Amino acid sequence: MAAPAAGTLISAIEVGAQIDDITEATSWLGVVALEEGWPDATRFALELSLEEALTNVVSYGFRGAHAAPHIRIECYRLPERRVAVRLIDNGVPFDPTNVSEPETPDSIEDAKIGGHGVQLMRHFLETLAYAREGEENQLTLVAGVAGGGA
Repeated sequence: MAAPAAGTLISAIEVGAQIDDITEATSWLGVVALEEGWPDATRFALELSLEEALTNVVSYGFRGAHAAPHIRIECYRLPERRVAVRLIDNGVPFDPTNVSEPETPDSIEDAKIGGHGVQLMRHFLETLAYAREGEENQLTLVAGVAGGGA
């Protein structure tokens, strides 16, 4: 699998497919953010987006899957003061970039819980890209690090 365009791998981690493993992944990303000197806004955007994406993978990605779950997260330094986090899993094919935005409710009472993760990612990220490579989903989250040290 190729790195994001002109990216340099900073760090990578493999995590399990349990809800508790999401905290391990976001904590790892927080350490990377500190080591790389990302501004708080970049760290928040990527941690929130990773948490949302991983929650979907862990909750739904392995239903009906035939192989043991495998999740890898890679972090890349990109040109033009940007950073990419790529989530790779061997779950069932799912492209979150094709998810339409939820309808805006008429009132708070009409609001539905859930279904807003992809919308949050689109709001906080520069780019949200998906590819299916062989038996793996690859979701790449890209954010700028203006004001930070990367």
